[in-house]
Amino acid sequence: MVRAGEIERQLSASERWFWLVDQLSPANCVVRLRVRGPIGAYRLEDAAAAVVAEYPLLRVVVADGPRFVPAPDPHLPVLHRIVADPDEWRTVLDEQLATPVDLATAPGRLIDLAWRPGTSDEQHDLILVFSHVLIDGRSMAALGSRILAVAFGAPAATVTRPPTPPADELIPRRHTRLLTCLRTNLTGQLTVFTRRAVGLPGTPPPLRARRTRTVIRAIDGNELAALRTRCRRAGVTVNAALTAALAQALGALNRPLGSGTAAIGIPVDVRSRLRPAPADDEPGMFTAVVPAFVPFGPGESLWDAARAAKAQLAQRITGGADLAGLAAIRYGCPRSLESGVRAVELVDRRAPWNVTLSNLGRLTAPETPAPLPITALTVAGTNSCASALTVAVATYDDTMSITFCYVDTQLPHATVELLADRTVAPLNR
Repeated sequence: MVRAGEIERQLSASERWFWLVDQLSPANCVVRLRVRGPIGAYRLEDAAAAVVAEYPLLRVVVADGPRFVPAPDPHLPVLHRIVADPDEWRTVLDEQLATPVDLATAPGRLIDLAWRPGTSDEQHDLILVFSHVLIDGRSMAALGSRILAVAFGAPAATVTRPPTPPADELIPRRHTRLLTCLRTNLTGQLTVFTRRAVGLPGTPPPLRARRTRTVIRAIDGNELAALRTRCRRAGVTVNAALTAALAQALGALNRPLGSGTAAIGIPVDVRSRLRPAPADDEPGMFTAVVPAFVPFGPGESLWDAARAAKAQLAQRITGGADLAGLAAIRYGCPRSLESGVRAVELVDRRAPWNVTLSNLGRLTAPETPAPLPITALTVAGTNSCASALTVAVATYDDTMSITFCYVDTQLPHATVELLADRTVAPLNR
C-alpha cells in the first residue's frame, strides 16, 4: 500500500462541534447489513484493514486540542458474537447507539452477529458504528458497502487516497459571510416562532443521561412500488411524502384534530456544491441540515403538504441555505471543552426544532466476484444535542427501512410506536 499522506490538523468548526457534543452524549451513526450464508474466517478483519488503509480519515485519532493525529495503530475493531435469536440485532443496535466511540483509539467498530453458523440457515447481521465527528450517514453506508465488497472478493486499493479537506474549508465564499450566515439562521428561528411550529413533545433527560432507542418500520414490495407511483403522479419525491406523513403524525401527537405546522430538519448532501467537490464515496461530514415547515391538520392533504415540503427544500438549496447553515458553525463553535459544554447545553435547550428526517435514498449492493447476498439494511443515528427524534431512512432492493430513533423516556415507547404507525399508514394507502 502506497500512502500519499496522513491527516494531522485541528478539527474544523463542524467537526469540533460534534466532538463537543460527543463529550456529553454519544454522536454515533449506525448501519446494519444482513448477509445470508457464511463469511470466511478473517475476511471481515482483512477487509476492514484494507478500507482503513485506503482512507486517511479512518487512520486518525483525536488528541488534545482537539486535533486529528495519525493513529499509532490504525484499525477498525471487528467483534464476533454467535446469537441464539435472529432478531437480537435490534437489541445490539440500540446498545451501539448508546455506546460512545473511543476516538482516542479508532474511528468506529464492526460487530458481526452470526446466527446458526455452519448450517444452511447461517446468516450474519453486521452492525457498523462510526462517530459522527468523522462521517455522515451516507459515508457510513458507503464504507459498509466497501468493507463487504472487499470481504467478498473485490480488489482492495493499492494506493491510499490523499487527504480531503473538511467540508467547512470547501464552501464557496459567498455562503460563508457572517451576515449571510446570520440571516439564514435567524430566518429559520423566526419562522418557528411565528408559525408556532411543533416538534416532538416532552422533556428530554439531561445530555449526559440521554439514550437513543429505536422503533423500526418498513414499506416493501408492492406497497413501495405503489408509493413511488403515487409520488410521481403528485409531482413529489418519496422524501417529500415521508416528510409530509411525519408532519401529520407529529401534528396528531401535539394537537389532536387541530391544524398547524411541524418543523422538521432535512439533512442535505452538499458534496456536489463544494469547491473542489469531494468524490461521491469519500468519507467525511458532507451534510448540512435545512428546516422544512410542513402544514398538518384535518383539511391538509398529504400530497399538498408534500408539495410544500418539496418546494421549500428546493428553494432553500437554490438559495444556499444549507451551505450558509454549515458555514455558520465557524462563528459560534467554542474552542475549549469548558466553554463548549455550556454552549452545547444552551443550544440543546433553545433549539428551534428537534426532529430530523434523514433519507439516504436507494442503496445498491457492490459488485463482487463472489456472490454477496445482502437481504436487509437498516440505518440509525443518535439523538444528542438539539435532537429528540431522528427518522433514518434507506431503501435497499424493494424495501424502504424507516427507523424512528428517539430519546428514551421523553415519550413512552408505546407513543413512539403509535407515531411510527401514523407516519407509515398514509404512505401505504
